[in-house]
Amino acid sequence: MKVYHLGHAVIPGDAVTTQTLEIDRRLRAWGFETEIFAQHVAPECKHLARTDVEFLPYLDRVDSLLIYHYSIYTPNVQLFRAFQGPKILIYHNITPAHFFRRWDRHQAWLCDMGRQALASLTSCALGLGDSDYNRRELVEAGFPSERTGVLPLFLQIEDFDRVQTDERLLERLRGRGFINFLSVGRVVPNKAVEDVIRIFYVYHRYINARSHLFVVGSRYVPAYDAQIDALVEALGLSDAVTLTGRTSLSDLKTYYQAAHLYLTASHHEGFCVPLLESMYFGVPIIARQAAAIPETLGDTGVLFTRLGYIEVAEMAHLLATDTDLRARMTAAQRERLSAFAPVRVEQMLRDALERAGVHVSGGLDGE
Repeated sequence: MKVYHLGHAVIPGDAVTTQTLEIDRRLRAWGFETEIFAQHVAPECKHLARTDVEFLPYLDRVDSLLIYHYSIYTPNVQLFRAFQGPKILIYHNITPAHFFRRWDRHQAWLCDMGRQALASLTSCALGLGDSDYNRRELVEAGFPSERTGVLPLFLQIEDFDRVQTDERLLERLRGRGFINFLSVGRVVPNKAVEDVIRIFYVYHRYINARSHLFVVGSRYVPAYDAQIDALVEALGLSDAVTLTGRTSLSDLKTYYQAAHLYLTASHHEGFCVPLLESMYFGVPIIARQAAAIPETLGDTGVLFTRLGYIEVAEMAHLLATDTDLRARMTAAQRERLSAFAPVRVEQMLRDALERAGVHVSGGLDGE
């Protein structure tokens, strides 16, 4: 049987792209022939995928499987609906539109349309969320509960292991003896980067001036970027807050290695990969109790609900300076990380394929 992937984009550094490639790698190892199609294919990824218009000739392939990676509205939802063979939808969640309406009307429209279209995609063998939070949204959209499941994201630990630490950057980050706060992800409204900055301000102003916040992630909402930059300046943090933009994997690894604390105040996450990355690098986590974050963290990390900047800043200080507390926290995080071991996710992928009527004859990578 041939397996086709279809999605919005194949671009470097994108979590959905990475998951698509990880699933594809395992399918090929199990003996399947595969192809990837997307609405947007970055120039550097043209050897990996084809544009979705090239998928049109394959719509009648009743003996093939289509895996649809759904994360934002794209016109190729029509291709998914028209495909005549068995289909699996993997839902990576779509940010509720209200987070973008003030800042980017087009992005808000894409989010709104994406969520509305979800109800029209129920005619598939199986709908998977990469968290149970996402799976429940599928059920709310009309997917029969018995035809839903969970397939977590594959950890990219091997990728971090393959790249070198930037030793000059690491020395610069550690050399001053500062407490380093880290927050990773797109600088977008639902991430509430402004709250991360305000929490850090309290810590920096009233607890420890020898501290620095690094916000690592792409910036593509100009109006929101302007507000974040203005907030940093208004709070007098221009020398204490660095928004790096998108970085290389080597630099990202280095930022994790230099971090004393990971902080996110995000209101909406369908999974939140940086939590697992923080677990891997032994960085204690403080996070807002929202969306899929508690599910990903399990019983680890520190969650806050009502935003008391002083209380969160004080907890950050304890995690950064109390060696016993920090050791207990990171040990619990490492144990939680084992729940997302690739061999476990591979078995879940195999089980999902079998539920969709696709027999897998190859062995698991970990076997």
